[in-house]
Amino acid sequence: MKAVKVLSGLLETLTVIMFSGVMIVVIIQILGRYSPFTFVWTEELTRYFFIYAVAFGAPVAMKRREYIRVDLLVELLPNKVKKYYNAFIYLVLGVFSSMLVTYAYRFAKLGEGQTSATLEIDMFYIYFSMVITLIFLAIYSFLNIYQSLTENTEEEKEGVEL
Repeated sequence: MKAVKVLSGLLETLTVIMFSGVMIVVIIQILGRYSPFTFVWTEELTRYFFIYAVAFGAPVAMKRREYIRVDLLVELLPNKVKKYYNAFIYLVLGVFSSMLVTYAYRFAKLGEGQTSATLEIDMFYIYFSMVITLIFLAIYSFLNIYQSLTENTEEEKEGVEL
């Protein structure tokens, strides 16, 4: 589980770096409006930072189980059934994410040789963000299955994180 902690820390750090990049570039863009300099690359770079912030942040949300969900009916289930229900949901998400990885990679390959308008970045690297997201979503979905099935419901009620 140490590898999972290292991976999670890396993803969290990369998410913070990407969102910080968004903020810095937007500030540069705003300052550019009131100065004689024009920065035509800021809009494009902001978009790419944001794409990768989501690519790194979505798996972190999956790990923490922070996705929005409507659990009105699920809360009515007994704890034992709820445990298997949650495991099943993560199984579906993990399998679905795993299946989409190859299609996302094919899509990323379409961007090879194409460059962005102002920064001239190979679009393969931008489209590859989907592959990264799906791989980590699948990993954390399968880890959540294990955690759902092995967690103690009494500890969960007390707010102890496993």
